[in-house]
Amino acid sequence: MANRSEHPNPHDAMFRAVVQEPVHAASVLAAALPEQVTGRLDLDALRLEPGSFVDEDMRERHTDLLFSTRLNGNPALVYVLVEHQSSPDQWMAFRMLDYVTRIWRRHLDQRCNSSRGWSPALLPPVVPVVIYRGTRRWNAPTSLDGLYEPVLEEVLGDLLPRLRYVLHDLTGVDVRDLLAAPLTPAARVAFAMLCYAPRQQRLDRVLADFTPDVLELIRTRADRMFATIMGYAYQVSDTPPALVRRFFEDLGSHAQEAYMSTTLERGIAEGRAEGAAKGRAEGRAEGRAEGVAETLARLLVKRFGPLTPEQTTKIESATPDQLDTWVDRVFDATSIEGVLN
Repeated sequence: MANRSEHPNPHDAMFRAVVQEPVHAASVLAAALPEQVTGRLDLDALRLEPGSFVDEDMRERHTDLLFSTRLNGNPALVYVLVEHQSSPDQWMAFRMLDYVTRIWRRHLDQRCNSSRGWSPALLPPVVPVVIYRGTRRWNAPTSLDGLYEPVLEEVLGDLLPRLRYVLHDLTGVDVRDLLAAPLTPAARVAFAMLCYAPRQQRLDRVLADFTPDVLELIRTRADRMFATIMGYAYQVSDTPPALVRRFFEDLGSHAQEAYMSTTLERGIAEGRAEGAAKGRAEGRAEGRAEGVAETLARLLVKRFGPLTPEQTTKIESATPDQLDTWVDRVFDATSIEGVLN
């Protein structure tokens, strides 16, 4: 069986890469939580806590992130779960109760095992949030109340356990909603890609609606974040690359460079993967080198123009270490000679 870390869910991986940054998580929570909560929650002080509380067999479809901060000046925990199922989960409220109790158990265990010994502190509040994207609207109960038989609810009332989670449903959300939400540029573009890229909509047209956020990401040189988001979009969308390239070219040289950086990362990764597979099939390391060499040549032509016969021969006869060195130079160099010297 394949290890999850080797084949991560693309939605999960992109969401985690963006929202694990506290500044972006804060904007997501500001968009998802009620105003009476965000007004008293210190979102500027969010800190990512280690660990996961999702069952191992569910991690292909969910990613969970736990943050600590202060609520009304007191310590609090905010638990964020992203839901990647294509349909609502009837038992989500029950599962969230299970996760919350696990968080509390870890909290109590940590206090018990601390150097100060046991402390009879109260339980910290945990605010569960579910971010959902699917093919249809969420229609499962958002609290345990919806999981009890009505007759038992009437008889037992407050004796039954209660838990409600905050649902932020991205299904059917439109561009105006995303533009009006208090999201950082990275979070807004990430949510836009989650909402629209898998639906096989024209990626260049979707990006055009969020041009100010795309430009802000490029202006602040958030290269890795931009590459992560766009890498996800390329992976789940079937938009022809030429259309996306034209969109970035129309935004100017800086945007074109940012686009080149994402296609560079994607092209090199694909070339190395193809080369490695070829090497296994033929039983020799040259397969990987050939794949990297082919990708390097394509990127050099795309950025600087045609190669001379001497440059082509130099690439084809290079060692794997030389190829890796040249690949690392492609984006920063100003000429082919600057890469191959």
